Amino acid sequence: MKTYGIERERFIMNSLGQIVPKIGTLLPRVHELAKNNGLPERLFSYELFAGQIEDRTPPCRNLEAIKVALLANDGILLEAASNLGLAFDHSEFVEEDMVVAFEVNPFDERHRRIWASIPNDRRIAASVVVAVHVHVSVADEEAVRILNLCRKDVIDSLVSIGDHSSLKRINAYRIMAATDGVPPVFASFSEVMKYIASKGGEKNVWDLVRYKPTTKTVEFRMFGATQSVEEILKYVKACQDVSGV
Repeated sequence: MKTYGIERERFIMNSLGQIVPKIGTLLPRVHELAKNNGLPERLFSYELFAGQIEDRTPPCRNLEAIKVALLANDGILLEAASNLGLAFDHSEFVEEDMVVAFEVNPFDERHRRIWASIPNDRRIAASVVVAVHVHVSVADEEAVRILNLCRKDVIDSLVSIGDHSSLKRINAYRIMAATDGVPPVFASFSEVMKYIASKGGEKNVWDLVRYKPTTKTVEFRMFGATQSVEEILKYVKACQDVSGV
């Protein structure tokens, strides 16, 4: 049976409405509350920029299960933020002057290497956008078919469904990723795997639609962040329609 998963990002905000690099303080509190509430810590993580936090759902078999999981995560995140005098901004794009300081998260060595290696304009581009990613479980042959379906016109259509910033977010993402986000056309699943290997692993594939061997999912990465769970369910439906699964 098919499963679906969501990765959802949001900005960390102080009482003045500014975006603050507080993931180092917030995430341990989130993990503590998650553990106390019987949720796995792995459902909550960090992004490149220390002013963002990510939450995930486990694999879900239907839209109702996705909704339940997202609302449970919201409860943990809101309680943790409130404990620390913080809040969240769910905008998909914020202006540079809203950010107090641009800092890399303190948890990940790979992210520190990326941060050190990219120029300031790409750091800023990575820091002023947040998104919702949809995962769809696939067999090998389905992965090839879906990736090959996702040409620029299809991707642009999906972008438009989740756009709340007149394309500012997606344009900033493309600056950061240095790609238009369209995956190559593949003749076989082995070609997909060779492509991922050529990039140095799945985390270095920044296409807007990509296959993830660790989860055996196709990941749709073009939707803007939103506070609305119902809107996220529409994203899932759009991915179902495009992929035919």
